[in-house]
This record gives sequence, C-alpha cells and structure tokens, in this order.
Amino acid sequence: MLIIGSSGLILIPGFTRAQWPWTIAPFNAGFLGAIYLGAMVSVAYMFLSGRWSPTRPVLRGIFIFTFMVLIVSIFTISEYDTSKTIAFWGWFGLYLALPLSAGIHLWMYRSMPTAHLNPVPQKWSFLMKGMSYLMVLYGLGLLVFPEIFSILFPWKLDVFHSQLYSAIFITGFVMLITISKFATPAEFIAVGLTEATFGIASILELIIVDAEIKKIDWSATNTIGWLAMLAIFAFLGIVLIVGGMKKYPVKTIR
Repeated sequence: MLIIGSSGLILIPGFTRAQWPWTIAPFNAGFLGAIYLGAMVSVAYMFLSGRWSPTRPVLRGIFIFTFMVLIVSIFTISEYDTSKTIAFWGWFGLYLALPLSAGIHLWMYRSMPTAHLNPVPQKWSFLMKGMSYLMVLYGLGLLVFPEIFSILFPWKLDVFHSQLYSAIFITGFVMLITISKFATPAEFIAVGLTEATFGIASILELIIVDAEIKKIDWSATNTIGWLAMLAIFAFLGIVLIVGGMKKYPVKTIR
C-alpha cells in the first residue's frame, strides 16, 4: 500500500489521481505522496532491521495514523466517490484492517521487555518533546479548527483534507514522545527517517507540482512559514538519524 501510494502519487500523479477514491487536486496528491513516502521508509527500515527495537515507535505511529484516517473518513464519507467501487471499498477495507492489525500487535507485545532501552540525554529529550508538542497542537488545530489552521498551507485546503492531514502531525507527536525518554539508536533512526523524508519530500513535491501549475505565492507569509516548518521537520529527522548512527542515546548519559 505504501509503495503503491507513494510511487503512484509521486511518479504517475495523473493516472493515480484518476483512480483515487475521492477527487484529489495536484497539490494534495503531492502532499499525500510525501506522507506515504515518509511512512514507507520507516516501515522498510523496521522490516529490514529484523529487530523489535524500531518497531516500538513505528507500530504506534501506524496505529494512530490509520485509526485517525479511518475516523475522519467515516465522518466525511460524502467526500468519497462511491462509483469507484474498488477504490472506495479498498480504502475503507484497508484503513479498517491496518489499525485493527496494529492495535492487536500493540496489545500482544505490550509486555515486551524494556531493559534494552537507554535513557535519552536531556538535550535530545527536550528537543523531541518541544517539537512533539508543537506537532500535536497543530494537528489538533487542523482537526478541530480546520478553517483557521489550514491557512498555513500554501494552497487552499478544504475541511476534509485539513482534518485528514491532522493525522500526520499527531502521528509525529506519538512517534517522538515514544522515544523522548527511553530509546535505542535504531528507534532514533526509524523516527528520523520518517521526519526527514516527509519534510524533504513535501517541499520537493510542492516545487515540482507548482512548476507545472504555477499557483503558489512563494513570497507569501504562510508559504514561508509552511516551508520553514517542513525544513525544521527535515532537520530534526536528519539530527535523529545522525544521533542514532552515533549510538545515541547511551546508557552513561542520564
């Protein structure tokens, strides 16, 4: 799903948009592609690592993202094109199965040992908690006050897309909070891959789509703020990846 969604929306957006279960404009297609790409790299890292460690934040992220998307989709079902039978039922079937599967696994592994988790250095903990609080506030804002908080986006968002996108910011909060106190280097890398890929891909997709459509006001305050926010996400992700590769956090730091 992640491979199909990200590659389709990014590489063949025209074809993929026509198959999507709702009417999706070019900028939204590019942004969704970036979201799926960010999720794909962390999931791929989780599977390729062959270890439980990176699964802890990634599995929680999968659960909260898919569960929120499901809830938003149910309450905004009128936005979906029911004539696209396969796409419509495929979407709801997938977003019912994914949170259910993730929730079951979270319950099954709730008693997994945590002795291998290392205390996170205070500066790392402060950085991640601060960033996570900003993410969850913005995510909740998009969910509850979509008309106000969606103004930051460089393109016009309707209520449906605003609430749908709230899931990615709240997911970022969950993943960062998960590793903000105790974590392993592999968890730093897994979360960092998501943040960095999402931030970089979102900026690139905006540039690529606007190169054809030319509707973005690059000097507008909201555009600059949006780019700055994504650049911060990307920077945070790179910092986490580098920290994980340097074996932070270490047990000697408390």
